[in-house]
Amino acid sequence: MPPGGDDVARIGRGAKDMGRLKAGLQKQALRALMPLLRRAPESLSAAVIDGLGWVNYRLVPGNRAIYDRAVERAREELGPGLDDRNLARRLASGLVHWRSRDRLLDGLTDEQALRRFDVEGRHHLDHACGQKRGVILLGNHFGAHLHPSHWMFRENYPLRLFMERPRRVSQYMTDQFRSEGALGQEKLFISRRSTPTEAAGSILRAMRILNAGMILQIAGDVRWQGAHTAPAHFLGSTYLFSTTWVVLAAMTGAPVVPVFCRPDGRGRYRLEFLAPFRVPADAPRNGQATVYVQRGLDAVADQVRRHPDQSNDYFTWPRPEIGLTRVA
Repeated sequence: MPPGGDDVARIGRGAKDMGRLKAGLQKQALRALMPLLRRAPESLSAAVIDGLGWVNYRLVPGNRAIYDRAVERAREELGPGLDDRNLARRLASGLVHWRSRDRLLDGLTDEQALRRFDVEGRHHLDHACGQKRGVILLGNHFGAHLHPSHWMFRENYPLRLFMERPRRVSQYMTDQFRSEGALGQEKLFISRRSTPTEAAGSILRAMRILNAGMILQIAGDVRWQGAHTAPAHFLGSTYLFSTTWVVLAAMTGAPVVPVFCRPDGRGRYRLEFLAPFRVPADAPRNGQATVYVQRGLDAVADQVRRHPDQSNDYFTWPRPEIGLTRVA
């Protein structure tokens, strides 16, 4: 006899609980190993993290099927040219890198940490900063997504993060979050549970940062519900995404600089800044916010096509249940 609705719900909750347990165990293992990994040569640390991905894929019950399904979905949405045999294991390793955040860089001097980065397009960032209008650094959840922030703090750029407070990050990054005052970081973190009044206050604080000529990092691939959202197509499905970064760019005139970062598998990081662009002041009023949201997501999708092992959890996102049309 097939399971009823209540049975299916219990099975679903059980699967989610098991997934959280396995992710929690992996995070605990990383926390225990991190002091040793930080003292090891960078190439050895990268090899150990890659090995943890292998264990996660091969030996943890149920994980292999999860990663294989994610790769099958990637093949459906990106085309049949993906190397399915190796990609699932590489994706498992990529997720361990993702969960390690920037903690491997803790305890290093600025010089030591900065030597771990290969940077392309820095002139794009510096050109945008030189316009004295503030800069929106358009981030994402691809690859080593917190490493651009770490690099910029080490390089003394006037950076603030407009996002939920990152957890399990380096002590170095945590120390950067303690700035207070009108232009400080502490009150700039946002929450999905914010009231409309709190959300409006967050927007005003973000505008203050940009008007002061500082850099505001905000992710362009945040699925959201309610106000300030627009539909956009991403990796085979259409979701609602936050348009906050578009609104801020339109209201302040700040140039937008997309940024990407990924580990190279040998303990170094490939950091890339793309050419800046502007959002017209009337874009949100004219219903064009969705065009810019789509532009940002297309750049992320391009990175995923080239480096699918760094897609993190994109291919495990639930498919949308609402009927959204693809953005033209």
